[in-house]
Amino acid sequence: MPFWNRREMFLTSLIVSSSPFAYIFGMFLLGAFIRIYLWLTPPKKHVEAPKPEQLKTAIDNAKWGYQVMEADLLGIRDSRSKAYKANCKKALPYFQKAISLDSNLGLAYQGQGMSLICQNSKVLGRQSLKHAKSLYLQQGKNRDAEEIDLILKLKK
Repeated sequence: MPFWNRREMFLTSLIVSSSPFAYIFGMFLLGAFIRIYLWLTPPKKHVEAPKPEQLKTAIDNAKWGYQVMEADLLGIRDSRSKAYKANCKKALPYFQKAISLDSNLGLAYQGQGMSLICQNSKVLGRQSLKHAKSLYLQQGKNRDAEEIDLILKLKK
C-alpha cells in the first residue's frame, strides 16, 4: 500500500464527507481490509518463562523482568489495571535477582523502581530509581539518567 501524501488525504476526505454513500462504502472497505489483515496475520505466540538455567546473567534477568511487566497487555498499558499490577509483581523477583548478580546494573534498579511504583510502593520505588540514576551517571550514561528524571517527574 503506497504512502498517501497530504493532498490525496485531503481530497479523499472531501469526497467521503460530501456523500454519505461514499462514507458508508469507504467504511465497509476499511473494515474489509482490517478483517483480511487480521485473518492473514498469524496469532501471537504466548511468551513462556525461560528455565532458570537460561537466565544466567544479570542483564538476562533484567530484560526478562521487563518482558514480564509488559506481557499480555496487547500494547495497551494502563498503570491502574489489575493485569499490569500483577505483571509488575511477577517481574520484581527477576529485577531483584539481577541486582543480586550485578549490583552496578542500573537497568535492574530502574526496573525494580518502576515495578515497586506500579505496586503503590512509591517511596521504595523512587529510591531505587534514584540509585539507578546515580549508577547511570557514574557510568557516563547521561541519556539514561535523564530518562530517570522524566520518570521521577511523572511518577510523583
